[in-house]
Amino acid sequence: MSPRKDPIRFFFGRVWSAFIACIILNPIPYPFVKPLLMMFSILIADDHSIVRHGVQHLLKSFLPSVVISEAETFKKALSLLEQQRFDLAILDIHIPGGDNVAMISKLQAKQADLKVLIFSSYEERLYAMTFMQAGADGYLSKDASNQEFERAVKTILANHKYVSQHVKEESLHQVMSSGGTYTPAIQSLSKREREIAQLLLTGKSTSEIAILLNVHISTVSTHKSNLFEKLHIQNMLQLSSLFKVNQRDESE
Repeated sequence: MSPRKDPIRFFFGRVWSAFIACIILNPIPYPFVKPLLMMFSILIADDHSIVRHGVQHLLKSFLPSVVISEAETFKKALSLLEQQRFDLAILDIHIPGGDNVAMISKLQAKQADLKVLIFSSYEERLYAMTFMQAGADGYLSKDASNQEFERAVKTILANHKYVSQHVKEESLHQVMSSGGTYTPAIQSLSKREREIAQLLLTGKSTSEIAILLNVHISTVSTHKSNLFEKLHIQNMLQLSSLFKVNQRDESE
């Protein structure tokens, strides 16, 4: 006589068998299984070793099987992309050899399907949408919590875009107030405002600019005030950084 089967163990055994069969025969309806079984390859491109170490530690806390490579310069990041395939590049804006939106197209020229998360200390509201429009899949401040970092990485690996709630709300406000289109702040400058900004960046004073443009000093001051307000900046350092980041290669 065969031993009596435990009904609870028998029930869960049948459920488990059915679950495994579903995964093997039809894995598509179970997207939550894929991250558990898939090994991701991620490139961390940042010139600060302590940041690379911290990011690596965070990644391994929620992606135990992740394969990680590091680059301390943009040139090395490009070189690594020539040698192997990556699912995601976590990129700092202020990396030697980079510093502008042209980095995105250069990375994706090496690997067309590469996902890019900008991870930067640069202020989100000034830079996030600029990099998103340039082709990045996400933008995250280095001030973000560990939980938000995990959420950003998982969102992008699941083929979605990621920006913080604050950036979403500000972008929506801009779209609503401009009649349904989003225009990066730097592109909203008038021709005269852009001209004055460029002259300011060469070190010219308001009085020197007034002489060059044959206008009153108060006119230059008004344009300067307006462009600072449009760009949400307070000083020349921010103006210089913003124009540098938005610079694209002439060959593009």
